[in-house]
Amino acid sequence: MNNFAGNVFSLSIVSQNKTMTKAHFLLIAITGFFLLAACKKEKIVTADCQQLQNGITTDNIEEVKTIINKFISNLSSQTYTEQNLNNLVNAIGQQCSATATLLCFDCIQTLPSQTEIRISYPGTGGPVEKTIDITYNTSNKMIFNNLHD
Repeated sequence: MNNFAGNVFSLSIVSQNKTMTKAHFLLIAITGFFLLAACKKEKIVTADCQQLQNGITTDNIEEVKTIINKFISNLSSQTYTEQNLNNLVNAIGQQCSATATLLCFDCIQTLPSQTEIRISYPGTGGPVEKTIDITYNTSNKMIFNNLHD
């Protein structure tokens, strides 16, 4: 009889472990779903390119900042490197039909240092050209800093 009771007790523990494993799996799956949903990148759309062009044409720094930061967040890596800044320039040029050029990488000797990107759009009286400054935060991630002539 003792063996029977021991076997029943063992089966009970195994059954509880399977239930706990299912509960853990479900918890991990739900957490993973929310993490993926939170990390979803917003796609650049035509309206974003129009907003960027408008911001550059009207010197609206906040408008340009919003779109440039959206471009940065869509890159596979936001780390402040020359390659990632070239990726940013290429993305702007390809997706928004603008002329974007990396003028210099990490060449503005401020604290922190900055990179300059020139963006040009055709205008009615000739091209509209502005320079944006990209710098980095304490995590070495690219961020928009300024818009100027």
